[in-house]
Amino acid sequence: MANSDANQVRLKALWDKRSARAEKTTDFPIGPGDVIEVEVPGVDDLKDRTVRVSGSGQIELPLIGIIQATGQTEAGLREKLRGALGKYMYDPQVDVFVKEYHSRQVAVVGAVRNPGLVTLTGSGETILDVITQAGGMTPDSADEIVVLPEVKGGSDQLREIANSMAESSSAKPGTDADSHTGTTQTAEAGSATGVMPASVETGGGAVDLATLEREVSNGPAVVIPLKSSMRGSGRYMNMPANPGDIIVVPGGGNVMVTGWVYKPGYFQVGSGLTVLGAVGSAGGAMFAANTADATLIRSDGSGNKVSISVNLDKISKGEDPDIPVRANDVIDVPYSDVKIGPYVFYNILTRVPLPTYGF
Repeated sequence: MANSDANQVRLKALWDKRSARAEKTTDFPIGPGDVIEVEVPGVDDLKDRTVRVSGSGQIELPLIGIIQATGQTEAGLREKLRGALGKYMYDPQVDVFVKEYHSRQVAVVGAVRNPGLVTLTGSGETILDVITQAGGMTPDSADEIVVLPEVKGGSDQLREIANSMAESSSAKPGTDADSHTGTTQTAEAGSATGVMPASVETGGGAVDLATLEREVSNGPAVVIPLKSSMRGSGRYMNMPANPGDIIVVPGGGNVMVTGWVYKPGYFQVGSGLTVLGAVGSAGGAMFAANTADATLIRSDGSGNKVSISVNLDKISKGEDPDIPVRANDVIDVPYSDVKIGPYVFYNILTRVPLPTYGF
């Protein structure tokens, strides 16, 4: 998904748009929840006056009354206040300073140490910066970042979504898998465009990204690959973050290793885990295993099962590439027709029980 042509086009377009905007931004628009300090010399009621922008984007001040503040910069609001005070004073001097930009927040959720809202204090904060402010990625994070740009509804909507995602992530992970057939019933389905998965694991539960992209995002979601040969992919982590962004750090999920391995079961997909590493986590292949004919079973973008032949012998010798595993992958290591006879005979002599697929 991350390296698809459609996603690369989206990434570049978002990068170009935000990079151009960041170069021009010197002042930020005021939004709901921001705390503003107003100073008017000679007016006691407006001396060091602190006011919070309401949910409807308004502020209320003595003499002036109710003023719409949302969308105004400090300079723009200053001129509006000067105009309102002009009926009482000649050439009023007004100073406006935004003490707290609560409307300039980004939600960072998923496999980070401190998920929640991060406040942007300037124009230079990047995707990497806000992830760092959220405590950084956990060891079980996946090798990609999902960005839903500038959700609709302001800071209240963003907070509600972040809390909902946090509750989803606190659910106990699990996959309904059939250990005997080596297939899994949970698929990572793609969206209709084939660019994004419909949902991603956040380390504890699935987040419905397709719904968020459709209903609350002001632009298409993009996936930033962290380990990719895609030209220039590393720069996208230094793309400016915008208020209202939702940054999802997917959890690696689980891979199941079954068949003729010493410890078949589920294993967490951390960053960089490959087929050979997953088999090693399962205790390695047994003597009777056919390591030249293993199978990797995964879901494609439409939820269909795809079987990929894997030669563990060639991978271990560096002759074949080691395939990175994904959440919900199944690796099946079958027995060898040549080795099974001697193995069974040896087990009968030593009374060592044969392996089972159940666990």
